[in-house]
Amino acid sequence: MGRANELSYSERAIALTVAVKPQKFSLESLKAGDHLLKAIKDEIRKKGEKIDYNKLRKQGYSNAMIERLKEL
Repeated sequence: MGRANELSYSERAIALTVAVKPQKFSLESLKAGDHLLKAIKDEIRKKGEKIDYNKLRKQGYSNAMIERLKEL
């Protein structure tokens, strides 16, 4: 009897862990973020400056944002 209860419990536990997670950000907000990063990059380049990623990191830009900025 105890073994049957364990199997049914594990089956229920597996079913609960397969739930779909909602997206944290919409596609539109990600595109808007890319446009803002591109504008920052263009503004720095207009000034004739080289992009100093360490300086941006010290100003509070996250590593993910800096990596995305490098890709743009």
